[in-house]
Amino acid sequence: MEYLIFICFSIALLIIIGITVLVFRVFEKSEPNVEYLVLIALLVAISVMGTLPTAAIPGVQAASFIIIMTGIVFGKKIGYITGTLTAIVTGLFIGLGYWTLFQMLGWGLMGLSSGIFSCKLEKNRYLRAGFGFSWGFFYGWITNIAMLTFINNINLTAVLSIYFISFPFDLVHGITNAILLTLFYGLFLRIFMRIKKKHII
Repeated sequence: MEYLIFICFSIALLIIIGITVLVFRVFEKSEPNVEYLVLIALLVAISVMGTLPTAAIPGVQAASFIIIMTGIVFGKKIGYITGTLTAIVTGLFIGLGYWTLFQMLGWGLMGLSSGIFSCKLEKNRYLRAGFGFSWGFFYGWITNIAMLTFINNINLTAVLSIYFISFPFDLVHGITNAILLTLFYGLFLRIFMRIKKKHII
């Protein structure tokens, strides 16, 4: 069991690194202009500022709302890049480690998927709230993989215990996403659309 989990953990790390390198290579080959880079820096800064004030509150991840909004408004590529960079920049303030890779994957896929389903998410507030709620759990399940290294005897019971313990935090994360996407979607849509017109169009 321990050997199997070690293999899965290693594969997960390779996947994270591979996806991140691939996306950034594609972004680099597109030769983004200065305005494009400023846009991403601005979005990451907004996302990080949404995280740091609530970092001490278990389960509350305001950055997830910003990352989802980024994917919806600016598309899957910028959504993914904003998510991965948010994890790195946030880590500079509260601590970097191997777990940062899983945060990068979680937030990156969150931004990517919100960009992929942006058309549907824009039209339906209930689907949008459900999407944010679900990602509260998906993000937790992804980042929980990093906790496996703290287990001395890795077995199925220990693994399930980690996911069971994280349930309340994932639930709070999901509820926070749903509430923010319900209450502040219109406001941030207008703000992000103005930013989009300034830096892209």
